[in-house]
Amino acid sequence: SQLIKQIPKPPIYFDNAIKKNYTRMAKVLINSQILKTRHLPTLEIFAVEFAQFEYAVKAIIKANKINQGSGYIQEFSTGAKNISAEVTLKQQAEKQLFVCLRRFGLDPKSEKELNLSEDPNQTNLIDQLLGKKSI
Repeated sequence: SQLIKQIPKPPIYFDNAIKKNYTRMAKVLINSQILKTRHLPTLEIFAVEFAQFEYAVKAIIKANKINQGSGYIQEFSTGAKNISAEVTLKQQAEKQLFVCLRRFGLDPKSEKELNLSEDPNQTNLIDQLLGKKSI
């Protein structure tokens, strides 16, 4: 599979939040010289899941500002309680994000398995992805 050296154009059906994540992750992977054409479907899934994660976290924070805890727990008119839909969305997105990170070798276990840990470009990839400054 061919190594990609320029950020591919995001799919046209992506909204701005998903495009932002797609471009950001593509840049990190290209700078690390690990993005290949076969990775594009995983990159697309990553971008979508990250946007869902961001949406869920923002919704939880917003609800908690209005009524502390309401972002985590929903209460029904019957008095029954359950975790909120946003928490469920966040949890599902997190699981898929970690699957995508493993595919790219961006978690400690797969990094070791893929022998990427010796690559200085691999350092701080998660921080780059999350928009944090490298030390």
